[in-house]
Amino acid sequence: MNLSLKLKNLPVSPGVYLMKDAKHKVIYVGKAKNLKNRVKSYFQKGTDGRLYTEFLVRRVADIDFVLTETEKEALILENNFIKQFKPRFNINLRDDKNFLSIKLEIKKRFPYPKVVRQIEDDGSMYFGPYASASAVRETLRYINDTIPIRKCKDTAFKNRTKPCLYYQIHKCLGPCCDLIDEASYKSLTEQVILILKGKQEDLLDILRNQMYEESEHLRYEKAAKLRDRIRSIEETVEKQRINSLTFVDRDIFGYYIMNDEIYIEVMFIRSGNMEDVASYRLAMNHTTLEEVFRSFLNQFYSQTRFIPSEVIIPVNSPDASLLEEWLTERKGKKVSVLCPQRGDKLRLIEMAQKNAMNAYKVSQTSDNNYAHTLQALKNTIGLKNLPERIECFDISNIFGKQAVGSMVTFEGGKTDKSNYKRFRIKTVGHIDDYAMMHEVLLRRYKKAVEEGDLPDLVMVDGGKGQLGVALKVFEELAISNVDLIALSKDRGKKGISGEKQGEQVHAPHIPDPILLPPSSPIHLFLAKIRDEAHRFAITYHRKLRDKEYYRSPLDEIPGIGIIRKKALIKCFGSIEGIRNATLRQLKEIGKLPEKQANDVYQHFHKEHTENKI
Repeated sequence: MNLSLKLKNLPVSPGVYLMKDAKHKVIYVGKAKNLKNRVKSYFQKGTDGRLYTEFLVRRVADIDFVLTETEKEALILENNFIKQFKPRFNINLRDDKNFLSIKLEIKKRFPYPKVVRQIEDDGSMYFGPYASASAVRETLRYINDTIPIRKCKDTAFKNRTKPCLYYQIHKCLGPCCDLIDEASYKSLTEQVILILKGKQEDLLDILRNQMYEESEHLRYEKAAKLRDRIRSIEETVEKQRINSLTFVDRDIFGYYIMNDEIYIEVMFIRSGNMEDVASYRLAMNHTTLEEVFRSFLNQFYSQTRFIPSEVIIPVNSPDASLLEEWLTERKGKKVSVLCPQRGDKLRLIEMAQKNAMNAYKVSQTSDNNYAHTLQALKNTIGLKNLPERIECFDISNIFGKQAVGSMVTFEGGKTDKSNYKRFRIKTVGHIDDYAMMHEVLLRRYKKAVEEGDLPDLVMVDGGKGQLGVALKVFEELAISNVDLIALSKDRGKKGISGEKQGEQVHAPHIPDPILLPPSSPIHLFLAKIRDEAHRFAITYHRKLRDKEYYRSPLDEIPGIGIIRKKALIKCFGSIEGIRNATLRQLKEIGKLPEKQANDVYQHFHKEHTENKI
């Protein structure tokens, strides 16, 4: 069915529409309360005031749609499709895996605060989110220094037979060895909750009362410890407090527009305290501010995150009431989406706006430095292109086992992790780094040539040999418009100061490598990319190696699962101990049912049994 027929037969129903180009690639995803009216408005002149409509419609060759029961279902489905297809004309908010929360499993006997990325409906208490790992570490360090709560993870906690060093230095009260009762530990847990909620004043009142009580009962040592804890809290600089507001959880959004980009700032306020901030930099894509915020907010809260009681935004979103209904349903409590025009909440938005403008200024400084480094790199090496997008490759293997290749992508001076790739070596079964690199590069750029997805610069980790391999692949695939370099450590003599000369850059068009001083911006930039490729390769290699390492002969025996495997290892000490065990020992010591005991015994004595027969 052609496009005009589809437009005539659009249903009057809520749903999601997917606009596609001539190559059948999704270029825009939208949702509508009435699909017929909404989609038709794109093709009627003067009915849609959004500037990007004309840019979009010119490229639309086909439209598909998915019907939903309600507009709220369409909103959720729209978010899923945007994540799946990453359409060119949508605001695409990538999953922010940097957002962390602190989890307290209050239903357990002796809970402790731990860092998590996912918020689940499991009865635990969650605090955050924190935009940076350093903010989480700072919070946990403060708690662990102030409250003598357990520090060890569940695995260590269950198997501990005597208290650890934290008990000896009075930073833990030894719940692992039942040296503190549940009621007393619960009191510590409540103190942790007060800190995480930012209610240090309430905590101080509780601790002072405890200190006076201990002193009255002549327990001066305990009173002194409480006194020290009180002083520690009093001396701690509190987080920024919004004094004019009540103790409520809020997310406050601000923005700053410059040229074709928008900088969105989010301030996370928890119980009246400024907990953290986060910045986003997005392309406007010829669209309006209202449309940017509509799409941004929908995607922002579709991710697994803490939902506050109030969401305060600087522009009226067309989906404000719909978003309010959806967030209320997810939180299980009333959530308000507000666009204030006066008062304290407007001042909060103004604060967020100033932070967004500052984020722009910081990014400009960073961009200018990066642009200067790129230009210097181009001039120093004599590249054909300004290397805006760089792909770097590394190989990792130990004696040829579990050999893997990695590719990392840097664009705009930053890692582009959505375009990272890893390769398990398929055609090389022996130690040959050159052959492995040839396989990885050929697999990557054969596909890249077909899709027209080539970078400005390709970098390989190694010297002239690896450069020659890469050059051969480029010749095989007739790639001539992409720069190619190799980066290797300078193995020459150390300088007067004892430092090595830095890195060597090899390129096809230069006979001798270029030496980069250790402190030069070019060296730091290229080394950062190479080290990231190495890290990514090593991580994948270790994952495969660990998977192979933990493979056990017991895995081949039907009916022997993880629990029984662990129990047998614990009983007999090792695989060799299980192999040497008699059938009777497997039943009595290993506590295996008769069938499983026979299966295990036969598995390890198969060869002996066959020879006997």
